[in-house]
Amino acid sequence: MADEAKAKGNAAFSSGDYAAAVRHFSDAIALSPDNHVLYSNRSASYASLKKYSDALADAKKTVELKPDWSKGYSRLGAAHLGLSQYDDAIAAYKKGLEIDPNNEPLKYGLADAQAAASRARSAPANPFGDAFSGPEMWARLTADPTTRVYLQQPDFVKMMQDIQKDPNKLNLYLKDQRVMQAIGVLLNVKIRTPTDDADMPESSSPSPSPSPSPSPSERKRAAEAEPPRQPEPEPEPEPMDLSEEEKDKKLRKAEAQKQKEAGNAAYKKKDFDTAIHYYSKALELDDEDISYLTNRAAVYLEMGKV
Repeated sequence: MADEAKAKGNAAFSSGDYAAAVRHFSDAIALSPDNHVLYSNRSASYASLKKYSDALADAKKTVELKPDWSKGYSRLGAAHLGLSQYDDAIAAYKKGLEIDPNNEPLKYGLADAQAAASRARSAPANPFGDAFSGPEMWARLTADPTTRVYLQQPDFVKMMQDIQKDPNKLNLYLKDQRVMQAIGVLLNVKIRTPTDDADMPESSSPSPSPSPSPSPSERKRAAEAEPPRQPEPEPEPEPMDLSEEEKDKKLRKAEAQKQKEAGNAAYKKKDFDTAIHYYSKALELDDEDISYLTNRAAVYLEMGKV
């Protein structure tokens, strides 16, 4: 019976139906709980579904049941790699190669894990870090006078709780100005407040009705009257002299915009590392424009690094 369920699992896996493969291998494990091959196969199925935590549990069980079987360490390495646990993945692949030095899948897996670890070390630091973790988040939001008010609003609290549970949900709330303010507080980034009349829509008030045409006598009196004196144009204000500090700030803001545009272009090309580089440079030049931070956040979310 266990062999029959295993055969069904193998067939489902070969056809790409990994969820069915998990079910069949689970049936087989229920009938033969000490069979290390079944755990190995189910681990591969979970990994194909990107359920790496489940894949890791089965890989560990595989190695526990059969510590001298190199394939178990291949499963273990793949699960660790899927969870971005690069050092553990490297250790698992190396352990498998100690058992079977000529195993090609283990060699390829080790190379992939080492390359991933190298990329992770050279990548820019995640801008969020532990900003959303633990009670420190609530303490910092409470300490700031602006976000302290937001904490009295249930919908804001719910959004922050969602983000704390799953930082990937941040992307859902980036348009909420309160969330952006909270990000600024948590990451110690200045947020530029738009002026009251910025981006104001055009007036929707109705146009005044046209005045009725003057009568002939009114036109005559108007012609005889002295024409009204046109007001003299006011002199244009002289350009304000900027200090060296203000000039430098203006230049830095202009350069920051150029970096942002370069980042946008890279993002559209899915060149995420380059996009992060440009957005980070823009933020270094101008830490008052929150758009550089949110753009970089979007890239990290796309990369799954939040």
